Amino acid sequence: MAMEPDAGLSRRLRTTLFRFLLLYIPVALVLALTTYLFYLLEANNERRLLKSEQHHQVQLEKEAVAGILEDMVVDARGQAQHELFENLQGPPGPRLLKDLAHELTKVLETTNSYLRILYIDRNGRVLLHLAREGGQARVERKDIPSDLAGQPWVSPSLKLPPGKVYIFPVLKNDDKGAVVRVAAPVTNRWGEPEGLLVMDYRASQAMRKMAGLYFSQGMVLLLDQQGHILLGGRYQGAPQIKPQEDSGSFAKIWPRMWDQVARQDQGQVFAKDGLFTWDTVTPPQPAQDGHSQLKIVALVPEALVDAAVGIYLIQLTQLLTIVLFVAGLICWFLAWSQVRHRLAQQALAQSEQRLQDIMTFSPAVIYLKDHAGRYQFINRRFEQLMGIKQEQALGMTDREMFPAQTAKALHRHDKQALVGKGPLHSEEQIRQKDGMHSYLTAKFPLRDPDGRIYGVCGISTDITELKNTQAELKRAMEAAETANQSLMEKQERLDEDLQAAAGIQRTLLPYNLPHMPQVELAWKFAPSEFIGGDLFHAQPLGPGQLCLYMLDISGHGVPASLMTVSVHETLDPASGHVAKRDLNGALQALPPGKVLSDLDREYPLERFGKSFSIVYLLLRLTDGELVYSSAGHPHPILFRAGGELEELTAGGTLIGLDGAVPFDEGRTVMRVGDRLILYTDGVVEYRNPQGHMFGVERLHRHVIQGASLPVGELIEVLWRELMSFGHNRPVDDDVSIMGLEYKGAGLGL
Repeated sequence: MAMEPDAGLSRRLRTTLFRFLLLYIPVALVLALTTYLFYLLEANNERRLLKSEQHHQVQLEKEAVAGILEDMVVDARGQAQHELFENLQGPPGPRLLKDLAHELTKVLETTNSYLRILYIDRNGRVLLHLAREGGQARVERKDIPSDLAGQPWVSPSLKLPPGKVYIFPVLKNDDKGAVVRVAAPVTNRWGEPEGLLVMDYRASQAMRKMAGLYFSQGMVLLLDQQGHILLGGRYQGAPQIKPQEDSGSFAKIWPRMWDQVARQDQGQVFAKDGLFTWDTVTPPQPAQDGHSQLKIVALVPEALVDAAVGIYLIQLTQLLTIVLFVAGLICWFLAWSQVRHRLAQQALAQSEQRLQDIMTFSPAVIYLKDHAGRYQFINRRFEQLMGIKQEQALGMTDREMFPAQTAKALHRHDKQALVGKGPLHSEEQIRQKDGMHSYLTAKFPLRDPDGRIYGVCGISTDITELKNTQAELKRAMEAAETANQSLMEKQERLDEDLQAAAGIQRTLLPYNLPHMPQVELAWKFAPSEFIGGDLFHAQPLGPGQLCLYMLDISGHGVPASLMTVSVHETLDPASGHVAKRDLNGALQALPPGKVLSDLDREYPLERFGKSFSIVYLLLRLTDGELVYSSAGHPHPILFRAGGELEELTAGGTLIGLDGAVPFDEGRTVMRVGDRLILYTDGVVEYRNPQGHMFGVERLHRHVIQGASLPVGELIEVLWRELMSFGHNRPVDDDVSIMGLEYKGAGLGL
């Protein structure tokens, strides 16, 4: 069974996908592993560079802070050794304090880094307090306690030898930042401590040198020995220093790191919060009690560390994606090529096998010969017809197999095929055991890959039976032509008879209606063949009465036409079936129901083999009374002058069913201007090229639309609308339409 195209494609895709995965998965794993190792190498290298950069940053900050502290120490020591204190023999008097306040006020006014200056005597009492406020320096003795002896830095400062200072970081809420307090002892002329000169430096101002340093990333913090943040530096697009709130405590924010920072003077650690690098700053020449030491900590948050390292991951991921995509395309191409090569080999093998099978089992005779006419291959059909096996035939020539005359003809055809530009077609005669056979042979040259002819191939088909059949067919066609000529002559005579019968039938139609002023009549008839089965008529019947009827015989052609003539004769007033004469000899019309009942008995289905529908009406011309009955016929349309449309539905079933249903009568009155339309089912069942029927509703609509037209024009309009609906397609059934308009009482008949 041949494989469906979709199934073959699906199988190729599955095979290609399997080979693609075998190639791609190892390649992808090697590429991914190589990329990952390269990423680890670059990540470690980036971390080393980051650590080196941060260590260098901290060293720069350390040098800057140490320089700032050294400037503070020198400045404080110089102020404590001011010439005002050189000859001090005891506690300074009011005059000295006044001069001292004057000198120190100038210092506050000219140096923006100082916040306040205090002078404390040997007992810890504040004798002088100068503070900056609103850009001005003024004496203020009420803002601080008058006795500072209890402060932890006072006693150690008073015990310092001359030339030493005490540095103590202080957090000030009012300044929203850190203050570095420097206390320098003041001695009298005999070298005895007389008091302390205390100077508070604003960290954010005095240490602005730190702001001039470029922070590559992260932040730099200045801590005291308790872990409070004195100063914080953060890189946010440009170097800047931001003082921390008083509540900012490194020890509280990073407690585990503070334990390590507090224990070690310097170090560097990658923690979960980022890279921490720290070092210790010891001011020059202060009292060495540990309070003067500061910590500088540089922090690169983990997000920035990841960003610094992750850029390589992003780049390598993008590169890996591109490489994997390209590798995937290459692997898919290789897999598809392998599958196509394999399928091509399979297809070639199958094609060769099919070709071998075709040549071997073909009902035609197939053989190959070389230049010398020696047979190189014969198929099974050749073996069967000639009674020789292929092993025996190989190397033989036509002269060894066939009579001399036959062999000569075959050899001539071989030579013509070898030198010809296309296949050679010829008819060859071969004698076999059952007699002479005719073969239609096609011979063509065989070429090697270089285009050189190396032999000839012949395919011979036995056409003996075909030729015999053609001869018999020719004889049969000659006999058929003779018979056809006879039939055509008979058909011409039959057509003449049918046309004559159609002419007789048309004489039954009401061509010459009597002139009646009370009514106006019009009709249209179109048979489906030469002879139709429709019939309609209008005839006076007795004094002041008009009889109308329309009938439709089932079927067409001569039988329907003959029955139409018979019914027409039956409905003739002289037949006695539709009217009787009274004692005075005047015609008296029979009721429509009685007429239809008589027709039903006269034309039984089992006798005539046909049924028909009919509507029979009696119109009294004097007053418009209408009596009617229908036998399976389409309902007549009564269109009132006022625009109302009615269908006359009284009656029974088809004529020929032996009175299965009684024929009821209907009565109504036609008024002046009322119209009566009779039609057969050929009108409403007429179809357009799309198969849609004209239908009763469309007929009613056109009758209403033609209300203003005379009844003759209305019938013509209905016919044109019918043909327009069907695109003038020939009718399949007889079409009959008859219209009557009541004009009112007249002279009578």
